[in-house]
Amino acid sequence: MDKNKFSTILFYISTFVFIVAFNFADNPTGGWYQQFLPNLNNRPLADITFLDSLTGYSITGDNSVGDTNYILKTTNGGDNWNIIYTVYRDLNRVIFLNQNTGYVSGGFNATKSYLIKTTDGGNNWNQISTPAALRIND
Repeated sequence: MDKNKFSTILFYISTFVFIVAFNFADNPTGGWYQQFLPNLNNRPLADITFLDSLTGYSITGDNSVGDTNYILKTTNGGDNWNIIYTVYRDLNRVIFLNQNTGYVSGGFNATKSYLIKTTDGGNNWNQISTPAALRIND
Protein backbone atom coordinates (compact mmCIF):
# COMPACT_ATOMS: atom_id res chain seq x y z
CA MET A 1 0.00 0.00 0.00
CA ASP A 2 1.50 3.34 -0.93
CA LYS A 3 1.93 6.17 1.52
CA ASN A 4 -0.76 8.48 0.01
CA LYS A 5 -3.43 5.80 0.06
CA PHE A 6 -2.61 4.95 3.67
CA SER A 7 -2.76 8.64 4.67
CA THR A 8 -6.14 9.07 2.96
CA ILE A 9 -7.64 6.02 4.68
CA LEU A 10 -6.24 7.13 8.03
CA PHE A 11 -7.69 10.63 7.50
CA TYR A 12 -11.21 9.29 6.77
CA ILE A 13 -11.16 6.87 9.70
CA SER A 14 -9.95 9.62 12.06
CA THR A 15 -12.67 11.98 10.82
CA PHE A 16 -15.34 9.31 11.29
CA VAL A 17 -14.19 8.51 14.84
CA PHE A 18 -14.04 12.24 15.70
CA ILE A 19 -17.62 12.86 14.50
CA VAL A 20 -19.03 9.81 16.27
CA ALA A 21 -17.21 10.62 19.52
CA PHE A 22 -18.52 14.19 19.67
CA ASN A 23 -22.07 13.25 18.75
CA PHE A 24 -22.40 10.77 21.60
CA ALA A 25 -20.17 12.27 24.29
CA ASP A 26 -21.77 15.70 24.73
CA ASN A 27 -25.38 15.06 23.80
CA PRO A 28 -27.59 13.60 26.50
CA THR A 29 -30.26 11.12 25.55
CA GLY A 30 -33.58 12.42 24.18
CA GLY A 31 -35.59 15.18 25.82
CA TRP A 32 -38.08 12.78 27.37
CA TYR A 33 -37.58 10.80 30.55
CA GLN A 34 -39.89 9.11 33.01
CA GLN A 35 -41.00 11.00 36.08
CA PHE A 36 -42.75 9.54 39.09
CA LEU A 37 -45.74 10.73 41.10
CA PRO A 38 -46.47 10.04 44.76
CA ASN A 39 -48.87 7.19 45.56
CA LEU A 40 -52.22 8.36 44.18
CA ASN A 41 -54.13 5.16 45.01
CA ASN A 42 -54.47 4.36 41.29
CA ARG A 43 -56.22 7.66 40.60
CA PRO A 44 -55.65 8.87 37.01
CA LEU A 45 -54.44 12.37 36.24
CA ALA A 46 -57.31 14.47 34.92
CA ASP A 47 -55.53 17.73 34.08
CA ILE A 48 -52.15 19.42 34.32
CA THR A 49 -50.95 23.00 33.87
CA PHE A 50 -47.57 24.72 34.15
CA LEU A 51 -47.03 28.38 35.04
CA ASP A 52 -43.44 28.32 33.81
CA SER A 53 -40.73 25.74 33.16
CA LEU A 54 -40.57 24.77 36.86
CA THR A 55 -43.93 25.32 38.59
CA GLY A 56 -46.88 23.13 37.69
CA TYR A 57 -50.12 21.78 39.11
CA SER A 58 -52.04 18.61 38.41
CA ILE A 59 -55.25 16.98 39.60
CA THR A 60 -56.69 13.49 39.68
CA GLY A 61 -60.23 12.50 38.77
CA ASP A 62 -62.20 10.13 36.60
CA ASN A 63 -65.85 11.29 36.76
CA SER A 64 -66.78 8.94 39.58
CA VAL A 65 -68.69 9.83 42.73
CA GLY A 66 -67.16 10.03 46.20
CA ASP A 67 -63.59 8.99 45.43
CA THR A 68 -60.54 10.60 46.96
CA ASN A 69 -58.76 12.94 44.54
CA TYR A 70 -55.66 15.05 44.83
CA ILE A 71 -54.18 18.37 43.81
CA LEU A 72 -50.44 18.06 43.18
CA LYS A 73 -47.69 20.62 42.75
CA THR A 74 -44.16 20.56 41.35
CA THR A 75 -41.55 23.29 41.69
CA ASN A 76 -38.77 21.57 39.73
CA GLY A 77 -40.24 20.94 36.29
CA GLY A 78 -42.03 17.73 37.27
CA ASP A 79 -39.08 15.81 38.70
CA ASN A 80 -40.90 15.67 42.05
CA TRP A 81 -44.62 16.08 42.75
CA ASN A 82 -46.23 16.67 46.14
CA ILE A 83 -49.86 16.22 47.13
CA ILE A 84 -50.93 19.64 48.40
CA TYR A 85 -54.66 19.05 48.86
CA THR A 86 -57.02 16.09 49.16
CA VAL A 87 -60.63 16.31 48.00
CA TYR A 88 -63.38 13.73 48.42
CA ARG A 89 -65.09 14.70 45.19
CA ASP A 90 -64.25 14.33 41.52
CA LEU A 91 -61.96 16.92 39.90
CA ASN A 92 -61.68 17.74 36.21
CA ARG A 93 -59.86 21.03 35.53
CA VAL A 94 -57.04 23.12 37.02
CA ILE A 95 -56.22 26.67 35.92
CA PHE A 96 -53.80 29.20 37.39
CA LEU A 97 -53.92 32.89 36.52
CA ASN A 98 -50.54 33.66 38.10
CA GLN A 99 -48.14 32.27 40.74
CA ASN A 100 -50.73 32.70 43.52
CA THR A 101 -54.27 32.54 42.12
CA GLY A 102 -55.65 29.28 40.85
CA TYR A 103 -58.94 27.44 40.42
CA VAL A 104 -59.91 23.78 40.41
CA SER A 105 -63.30 22.65 39.18
CA GLY A 106 -64.91 19.31 39.66
CA GLY A 107 -68.11 17.40 39.56
CA PHE A 108 -69.53 14.74 37.35
CA ASN A 109 -72.62 16.63 36.15
CA ALA A 110 -74.17 20.10 36.32
CA THR A 111 -75.99 19.42 39.62
CA LYS A 112 -72.83 18.23 41.38
CA SER A 113 -70.32 20.90 40.36
CA TYR A 114 -67.50 22.00 42.62
CA LEU A 115 -65.20 25.04 42.44
CA ILE A 116 -62.31 25.82 44.77
CA LYS A 117 -59.81 28.67 44.71
CA THR A 118 -56.35 29.38 46.09
CA THR A 119 -54.74 32.79 46.47
CA ASP A 120 -51.46 31.60 47.97
CA GLY A 121 -50.01 29.22 45.38
CA GLY A 122 -51.95 26.18 46.55
CA ASN A 123 -51.21 26.25 50.27
CA ASN A 124 -54.87 26.89 51.16
CA TRP A 125 -58.02 26.19 49.16
CA ASN A 126 -61.54 27.55 49.69
CA GLN A 127 -64.78 26.49 48.07
CA ILE A 128 -66.39 29.23 46.01
CA SER A 129 -70.13 29.74 46.16
CA THR A 130 -71.86 28.78 42.96
CA PRO A 131 -75.43 29.40 41.81
CA ALA A 132 -78.00 27.16 43.53
CA ALA A 133 -78.48 25.05 40.40
CA LEU A 134 -74.77 24.21 40.39
CA ARG A 135 -74.18 23.49 44.08
CA ILE A 136 -73.05 20.14 45.33
CA ASN A 137 -75.69 18.19 47.13
CA ASP A 138 -73.86 17.08 50.28
